[in-house]
Amino acid sequence: MSAEQTYLCDEYKLYFKIENDIDVLHDELELYNTSFVGNNSYCHEEYIAGNKALVYSIPAMISMEQFISKKIHKDELIDIMFSITDQLMYLKANELSIGKVILSTGYMHMNLENMAVQLIFLPIDKPMDKCNMEKFVRELISHCTFANKKASDCGYELIKYFDHNKVFYLSEFYKFVVDLKNDNVAHPEDEKELLERKEASAHIEVAEHAAQAGSMFKLAKEKKDYSKVDIGFDMEDDDSSTTVLTGMSRSKGGPVIIRTRTGERIRIDKPIFCIGKSAQGVDYQIEDNNSVSRRHAYIINVNGVYYLRDNKSTNHTYLGEKVIDSDTDMMLIDGSRFKLANEEFTFKER
Repeated sequence: MSAEQTYLCDEYKLYFKIENDIDVLHDELELYNTSFVGNNSYCHEEYIAGNKALVYSIPAMISMEQFISKKIHKDELIDIMFSITDQLMYLKANELSIGKVILSTGYMHMNLENMAVQLIFLPIDKPMDKCNMEKFVRELISHCTFANKKASDCGYELIKYFDHNKVFYLSEFYKFVVDLKNDNVAHPEDEKELLERKEASAHIEVAEHAAQAGSMFKLAKEKKDYSKVDIGFDMEDDDSSTTVLTGMSRSKGGPVIIRTRTGERIRIDKPIFCIGKSAQGVDYQIEDNNSVSRRHAYIINVNGVYYLRDNKSTNHTYLGEKVIDSDTDMMLIDGSRFKLANEEFTFKER
């Protein structure tokens, strides 16, 4: 299966070639073509040079990959997540498989007038029951540059949701996103504290109206051909993911932390970087120190400035010799020494 895409001004065209022995489900196609909760994309079946294809007309001003290349504000991140989950809820309510939605920024487009994400749904007769929202959210956050601390806090809450919810239920995640939108999120504490105080919760107060994004981008003035882009899409893959191999693919550098005891250099290559002993939900695992909590601390990049945040750890996080309060972010500068319990690191900008 392969795809080609072109765009003219504020409309994208995407051609999805499918095998001739795969049927297009016209009842699903009809439901998708009915405008719903912000999605106004239109799909039809067509034969191109003897090959069956799904042709999508996508009313959008910019691709998601282009949009997240700028500095992202809190309200923009919430609007993106709300638009996606709202559409998934619509599809589920109409008994359409949410596994047929391509959860990849390479196939998402944005209408900047209402911040609606235009999702691609494949109305074909082939089972695709998996919806790996956790993988999508973690990859989305890993490619964001946060405009300020409120935006990074929002990304932190999204990551924390999956850290503490091992089974994904769309309705529960939708409620969580709605709570984020309404500034009504209580984030869970460290697992050990949760066992001791099950009903404890801490509310994060956040309120910011993001700047209007429409003026930040110019519409395309000429047709751009992406027909040579190779796209791998394996619907039987365990991740139900789409690998997009384009010139826009990028690998981000970043500062490093040096683990004093081993001399290991760990590159901080995500805007929200988690350190702890857990085998899941961390970006660097400390396997040989039981004093460190499962997800002990985060290093957070806000507009190129890095901060250390304790994650309600049992044995605390220290910057120098000072204990970091869990509700306080401490700036890291070149040469800063910090400890997670008794495990020491040095932050280096280069």
